[in-house]
Amino acid sequence: MEYTIQPDETVSSGIKRIIRGKVDTGIDHIDSDMERHETVHEVRKRCKEVRAALRLVRGVLPTYSSENAHYRDAARRVSDIRDAQALIETFDDHVTPAVETRNALDEDTMSEIRAALVDRRETMAMDQDLNGRLEAVRADLVEGRERVDDLPIATEGFDAVAGGLRKSYKRARNRMGKAYEGPEMERFHEWRKRVKYHRYHSRLLRNAWVGPMKARRSELKTLSDLIGDEHDLAVFLETMESEERFDPATRESLEQVIMARRSELQRKGRPIGERLFAEEPDELVERMRAYWMATQQYEA
Repeated sequence: MEYTIQPDETVSSGIKRIIRGKVDTGIDHIDSDMERHETVHEVRKRCKEVRAALRLVRGVLPTYSSENAHYRDAARRVSDIRDAQALIETFDDHVTPAVETRNALDEDTMSEIRAALVDRRETMAMDQDLNGRLEAVRADLVEGRERVDDLPIATEGFDAVAGGLRKSYKRARNRMGKAYEGPEMERFHEWRKRVKYHRYHSRLLRNAWVGPMKARRSELKTLSDLIGDEHDLAVFLETMESEERFDPATRESLEQVIMARRSELQRKGRPIGERLFAEEPDELVERMRAYWMATQQYEA
């Protein structure tokens, strides 16, 4: 099931096909023997993909707000547990290499930190009844799937996606400016979310012109990964400080390493963002419209 609108299908049929497929895949994840924390991660991704598809046609979908809230709330059932797992992944993939590069902490201390993070995750999963929450998410997905065929998408053609594309792009463009005005954690987090939605929309519209859209998605992924890593490190640092995890000397060492790495990631992300969001929103939408119309007229 390809996450893109095909040239030989209407927008409404394509969006419904995509949403139906992502919901079914989410249910399959829950029903499989996949490791439970991986299941949480994959199911939340499926919910984000569904919400991105809804956002693309939000201007012509009267039930957008309720449908979007439905999948948002489904994902939120397991968000705390996913965040606990993400702390471990951040520690393994980003904190540990940065600490080793600077020789900031010894191996025993690092092992103790990781063990504490794993214990935190398992305690949370038990306290919040992870399996019970996944069953509740499954019920949400089944309920949502029953409405897919009747989604009242009111317009076809590029006009059906123009408004959603413009809004996602404009928000990502605006959030970039705000993030670099004052790089607090929440500002970069908001930018990251908007970049990911624009990336999803570029994937949904891939067939408008495959080569250029593939290149754009690739750069959006690079940017999303950079500011995503920056956000994960910020959350790690905030959690460590708010919960007073580890001794003060360890926290201070980790803070120095993490702040340096966050600054590096912010610097790397800026030129990519400036290029990707150089156009005014109306200019980008009209360029995409030209891609779409040429494909529909000569290649579909």
